[in-house]
Amino acid sequence: MHEAVDILSRYIRINTTNPPGNEAAGARFLADIFEREGIEYRTYESDPGRVSIRAVIHGSGAKEPLILLNHMDVVPADPAGFSFDPFGGDVRDGYVCGRGALDMKGIAVMQFMAFLALKRSGARPCRDLIFLATADEEEGGGKGGEFLLENHFDDFRAGVVLNEGGYGIAGMVPDRVAMLIAPAEKGPCWLRLTRRGVPGHGSAPHAQNALERMTRALGRLLAADLPVIITPTTAAYFRDLASVWKFLAPYAEDGRPETLARLLGESGLLGIPALNAMVRNTISLNMLASGSKINMIPDFAEAKLDIRLIPGQKVGDFISFVKETLADDEIMIEPILAADASASAIDTDDFIVLRDALQEHFPGSLVLLSLLSGFSDSRFFRERGIPVYGFCPIVITMDELSTIHGNDERISVGALARGCEVYEDVVRRLCK
Repeated sequence: MHEAVDILSRYIRINTTNPPGNEAAGARFLADIFEREGIEYRTYESDPGRVSIRAVIHGSGAKEPLILLNHMDVVPADPAGFSFDPFGGDVRDGYVCGRGALDMKGIAVMQFMAFLALKRSGARPCRDLIFLATADEEEGGGKGGEFLLENHFDDFRAGVVLNEGGYGIAGMVPDRVAMLIAPAEKGPCWLRLTRRGVPGHGSAPHAQNALERMTRALGRLLAADLPVIITPTTAAYFRDLASVWKFLAPYAEDGRPETLARLLGESGLLGIPALNAMVRNTISLNMLASGSKINMIPDFAEAKLDIRLIPGQKVGDFISFVKETLADDEIMIEPILAADASASAIDTDDFIVLRDALQEHFPGSLVLLSLLSGFSDSRFFRERGIPVYGFCPIVITMDELSTIHGNDERISVGALARGCEVYEDVVRRLCK
């Protein structure tokens, strides 16, 4: 069995569902291997049980450090929706199965194996190589990445960081594999909306029902026509796709954002949620609560919105748009988690290494820049001027991609082994 398969299987069995996280158990698992391999490491505890771990291979200092960034926590998994134990780490039909196989314990293991390979080789890299596994990423990173950079920044100064955010996708374009690198990601703007009203008996409806007033305002917001916004990352993404999606030819010719927006609308691609999210700010109503009894008019209603903002959009400006569109001054708006979107330059030597490695290891593939519609710990580094790239050198199907945060999450043994091989080569190139 490939060493990576065994490590990932055991890692998945450590239930680090967030909340509550329990990342201390994941950190102990990694620390045991670091100790056996004679690797220097340090742990950081933000709250009881909320532990991140940093390991380092010291280099010559000719370049600033390279950080291999990953998170130990995973989202909840309902066993009823899985055809296997989500925390069993079973190897079935050529797949390592379980929550975190793709997001992101599988990627962490690819980074881990590249890290171990460099240590075992005895080579001295040109830069410090840091393996960093954080807590709390799935809940916003306050007890993980944010805590680390606010309180221990000197340990995490770097020239470049590799994180989640890019995969190779089979079936996305005709007869080719699309290999994605993510130099940018959207920003979170999670909002809590609350409204008071007047209670009463359900048999005598009146106009001050808090839930009715809230839902009418939400209807106005959710019906708003959000504009298509083309960023440098998405401009390059669709320009490269024009080589295989011929309907984009007019955009390839004139390069105008207006042309691209028109073509996306005419083609129906904006009806595909993942593509729509790349070119628009998005609003998702995910929680709504009100009332305690069917025959009582509620005097309180609460809604929670998951809003994701395109790079270049400001949180404050969008909250103002939300307030104006709700058109109800009695709705109170409270940010739960808010941060501007982030992006890194793509004209760096390190980025070129990543792009060239994908082209060499996956010949004939279409290498694309991608805007991550989610958000990650990358933003904490980008806020401090450190470039971060989402990079995962494996090929998965659209069905496998849908298991991230979904049911039956898994990664094929072949993809995992290939990812380890490519990651090791990339790390050696970046540390040469």
